Amino acid sequence: MTRLSTRQAILGAAVTVAARQGISSATMDAVADAAGVAKGSLYYNYPNKDAIFEAVMREGFEGMRARIEAVRGSAEPTDSLRAVSVETLVVLRENTDRAKVMAGELFRTDRPWHDAVAQARSSLVEVYLKALRDSLTSGGAPVVTELAAGAFMGALVGAALSWLVVHPEQTVDEVVAQVLALTPVASPRG
Repeated sequence: MTRLSTRQAILGAAVTVAARQGISSATMDAVADAAGVAKGSLYYNYPNKDAIFEAVMREGFEGMRARIEAVRGSAEPTDSLRAVSVETLVVLRENTDRAKVMAGELFRTDRPWHDAVAQARSSLVEVYLKALRDSLTSGGAPVVTELAAGAFMGALVGAALSWLVVHPEQTVDEVVAQVLALTPVASPRG
């Protein structure tokens, strides 16, 4: 295995372990076993458990941001919010374990990786802010702030978790339509 593939195996295993038992209960031994690597290999690639989960969280947010930013950039402005909402749900559905871990950590402030995650989260909120602003109509539209974009992201992630765990029979379009119904700036499509 190359160092890059070893690092990816470790991060993937960390996600799997944390999704099953939570980050606090995850151990280096459990991550090494799940990754199929020696415990020494974990320490060669990451100095400690905190560094592993900081990388998990940062890569999760950065990966999601890249995907939804690409979709937002290619969508018509009036369809931007719907497009990023659909892509968000698709990304979360593709890796439900990572979605569970990220959602569980989203509002934690007591973790050593809080600053790194906060920066990555802000970068993601920025994309939702752009999409919300793209969807505004002229003539008396409300001013949309970062706080509103964060609330929209929270509603979307909350709906995604409910969808994935409780209502998997619903389609992506049905879930997006329900979330967009919550915001007066959303385009009427969906």
